[in-house]
Formats: sequence, C-alpha cells, structure tokens
Amino acid sequence: MFKELLKEVVCSVDGALGAVIMGMDGISVEEYLGDENLDLQLIGIELSGVVKEMNRAALSMDTGPMGEMMMVNREKTAIARKINEEYFVALILNGTGNLGKGRFKLRILVPRMASEFE
Repeated sequence: MFKELLKEVVCSVDGALGAVIMGMDGISVEEYLGDENLDLQLIGIELSGVVKEMNRAALSMDTGPMGEMMMVNREKTAIARKINEEYFVALILNGTGNLGKGRFKLRILVPRMASEFE
C-alpha cells in the first residue's frame, strides 16, 4: 500500500527522484525510487536526525510541532513532512524539480496514510 502511494507522488511530480517513509529512529518503513541511482536509506537516516532537531527547536520556540521542512542544495532538494511524532515522509527532487507540486502532494499524502500509523 505505502509503496503505491509513494510511487504515485514520485511519478506525478516533475523532477522527483524518490520518496521514503522513515521512523524518527532512522529505520525505513517503505521507499520508492524512480530511475535515479540514489541511496534513499542514507538520505532518510540523515533526515531523521534533522527532522527530530527541527521539531525540538519548534517546540522550544513555542510555535508548535514542526509540520514540514526542506533542505535545498544545488543538485537535490529534500522535503520532509511529519506523519506523526514517530514517522515522516520525505520526497527527494532534482535541482530543477517542481518544489510547489512536491509540497502539495506530500500535504495531500500524509492524511491518507496517517491512520495506518496510529
């Protein structure tokens, strides 16, 4: 089920390379990789630490829990959106990928899968 949802997102966003559902502990739940040679496991593990720290920072600033974060680099962009306090989904785009559509697709995706993580 999750692989199909991730595939749907990756295939519908120009420049999307892959997507992964990760636990905050760095353990992958599911991933979908397009044609790109990309280590989604490593990206997910690294993002899990960043997402945890960003959430901690948001809570310490009394702004509420983190909902979404982006890491933009020259060649790739990672968008991470929390599913709940224990899991998040990340979409990896190439440097010219459609960032707005990627964010929109993740915003729509999370409620569709959130009940499976309760």
